[in-house]
Amino acid sequence: MGANVAGSAKAELMANWQILVVAFLLVFFSFGVPNFSLPYMYKPAMDEFGWSNTQVNLLSTAKFLIGAVAALGMGILIDKIGGKVAVLVGALAGGCAMALFLIATNLPIYYLAGAMLGLSASSIVSAMKVVVSRLYEVNPGLALGIVLGATSLGQTLMPFVWTPLLDAGINWRTIAGMLSLGSLLISAPLWMFFMSRVGATQDIINSSTARAAGAPTMWERAKEISHERGFWYIMLGIFLVSGVDQAMTQNTVTYLRNDKGFNLNDIVWYSSFTGILAVVAKPVAGWVYDHYSIAGIRFFYFLLAVSVLLALPVSGGLSLFLFVTVLGIAHGGLIVEAPVLTKHYLGPRNLGMTIGIVSVAVNLGFAAGPPALGAFVDYFGNYQYGFMAYTVVALVGFALMLPIKPRFWTPPSKRKQEPEAGATGKLQPAAV
Repeated sequence: MGANVAGSAKAELMANWQILVVAFLLVFFSFGVPNFSLPYMYKPAMDEFGWSNTQVNLLSTAKFLIGAVAALGMGILIDKIGGKVAVLVGALAGGCAMALFLIATNLPIYYLAGAMLGLSASSIVSAMKVVVSRLYEVNPGLALGIVLGATSLGQTLMPFVWTPLLDAGINWRTIAGMLSLGSLLISAPLWMFFMSRVGATQDIINSSTARAAGAPTMWERAKEISHERGFWYIMLGIFLVSGVDQAMTQNTVTYLRNDKGFNLNDIVWYSSFTGILAVVAKPVAGWVYDHYSIAGIRFFYFLLAVSVLLALPVSGGLSLFLFVTVLGIAHGGLIVEAPVLTKHYLGPRNLGMTIGIVSVAVNLGFAAGPPALGAFVDYFGNYQYGFMAYTVVALVGFALMLPIKPRFWTPPSKRKQEPEAGATGKLQPAAV
């Protein structure tokens, strides 16, 4: 990449560094902490109330089904009125949801808490995907990778929160209630303070999507993309891969404990190491997507299939380390890919809505993957057949991306003129 391209990318990152910091913290407290707390709730919930593996995994289903609806709704809302309200709603909903676990002594309240977590996560993550995609034209993938690395930071830190507290005999519902303070006392006040300031970044966050004269309405745009075969390949592929990714995230701790005989203290490093790999892999994956577009996304989809297959022979330290390493890198390439794929294939028009539509497929995959794997376990008594089936599913997702080519992306080697930072520090859009 030439000096001009590198310089433009660096200027773009520096001009908007504050939103990266704020977005990182918001995603951490509202997505990373709750999402990677769920695997540590399942076994204590089964022990306390006698619920089945499928029943406890339906918590993530409730979370992501509501998240699917919220992702589309919030995407449209951001296009209409900007992202300020969406993020505030998400921060408050996340804190209230974690607090609700304090009284989750039956399945309806347990699932209600999951549904509220879905509203929270989708509100914030969808808003941040749109905002970052609007602010960054040279390297949106890298910027998104930095922000969404916060999800994996939750995976890194939660074992060191949950394991000692559970070992100390603290009830899992009490721990969840304690973790609600992150959203209520940090995320929501931080966002209100940040948005109380005046500047170009705040203007972009608050802005709606202007429609040029003669351009299709939002509904017309939705009908337009629904007639494209490639759009449905993307929706199905990202649904399948997201289901596999979330099933592994939610079930690997239980798999290692129940099928492989590891105790919780022996594998506490697993989640942390996987999370560290994913924190690093997300910006790296974003950089790969900026430079190789959909070809880079295919690589991470294939790597996910390999990682699931590597779970089967785990028997000791070396095989566990290999599995965890590949899974962490593969997981790092996901979530980041959805907004990049949307922008590179569907283009920048009605970006909030189109990212919201693709995020529906992501969240539906997240919702379906864990309980379906749990059902395999309840039926067969172990994870072996489920992992074999999920390897095939991930490969199908990879295959669906093979005919998809980027239409609104210029390779770095062909960029003749890159955007330059103006007096306000905001970059002008690059030609696509």
